[in-house]
Amino acid sequence: MRAFLQQAEDILDIATAGSNTWHDLAILIDRQGGMRMLDPCGWSLPALGAEFGATVVYRLERRGGTVRVEGWDGSQRLLLQRSASSAGLFHLPGMGSAAHAKMLLPPTPAVA
Repeated sequence: MRAFLQQAEDILDIATAGSNTWHDLAILIDRQGGMRMLDPCGWSLPALGAEFGATVVYRLERRGGTVRVEGWDGSQRLLLQRSASSAGLFHLPGMGSAAHAKMLLPPTPAVA
């Protein structure tokens, strides 16, 4: 389960750090570690695994303001979700989300 979960977290990290122009995507991984990416429209995760011989299948999708990664490995399923608005923010210990937003804003010019 550890590698399965770690891969899903890595996919979610990359998806939220990048541009938001991508469409839904399926990522299939076979026994040898080969990867295939394709459009998941109309497919369930088990069907994708069976059709393409994948041992692990992830579906990456954007729903409103969230990015989701759903995973299936034949015996386990997982679902991770993150707000797309948190993409690109650097989270420092002890600082709330309002502080993160302020850190990203350019300085306001002084008015005399």
